[in-house]
Amino acid sequence: MTTEAAGNISWDEMAGWYDRLLRAGSGAHETAVECLRRLLPPLDGADVIDVACGQGLATRVLVDAGAGRVLGVDASAEMIDLATGHGSGADYRVDDAQTLATCADASFDGATCQLALMDIPDLDAALTSIHRVLKPGGWFVFSIGHPCILVPDARPQLDADGRPAVLVTGYFEERFWRSSNPHGVRRVGNYHRTLATYLNALIRAGFRLEAVEEPEAAPGHVAQQPLYAEVPIFFAARVREDT
Repeated sequence: MTTEAAGNISWDEMAGWYDRLLRAGSGAHETAVECLRRLLPPLDGADVIDVACGQGLATRVLVDAGAGRVLGVDASAEMIDLATGHGSGADYRVDDAQTLATCADASFDGATCQLALMDIPDLDAALTSIHRVLKPGGWFVFSIGHPCILVPDARPQLDADGRPAVLVTGYFEERFWRSSNPHGVRRVGNYHRTLATYLNALIRAGFRLEAVEEPEAAPGHVAQQPLYAEVPIFFAARVREDT
């Protein structure tokens, strides 16, 4: 998460609402967590950093999956307080994903970033910082809102057969945007970027692709939002330092 360029509301201000959403059961986050589990390599006591960890949902998955030392970092002090309160055996501290200033070079075997790269203003800086804190050959698993589907001007609709569909326009216009939905996560705002922008940024940072997913929505997610039985809501990948 990031509190920069967030417009009318910040992640600090929305932290309590977001935590309650996840604890009540968010279908979208169920889909994201299962995708993360599938993309993780065997952890076997690995040292892992969860970047832009929010209230620690993915961080706790890393502990459960067998990581050794797990550190969650986020720019929002309120999110870090909530994550710490949930426990789990992970450590947490406030840090900016764009610098990871509290983290030494080559100090982690792997890194994760669940549903947050699109919230970070400087994508290149974040990926460079993640690359810096990884040991040689280290891996990075991330998921983002699918940039081909979650376009600012996209509109859900029904096709001629009554199936859920989405109309996408303005895909090539990269920009910061906020949803007008008063109950939506994206009212904080995020950065729409093309898929090519993300992939080229990973290459520039020194990563190579190992695995890619466009996960099918979990059953609870489909029940909440039938559209995601037809199109992917997330794009996720595992990349590794290109040594």
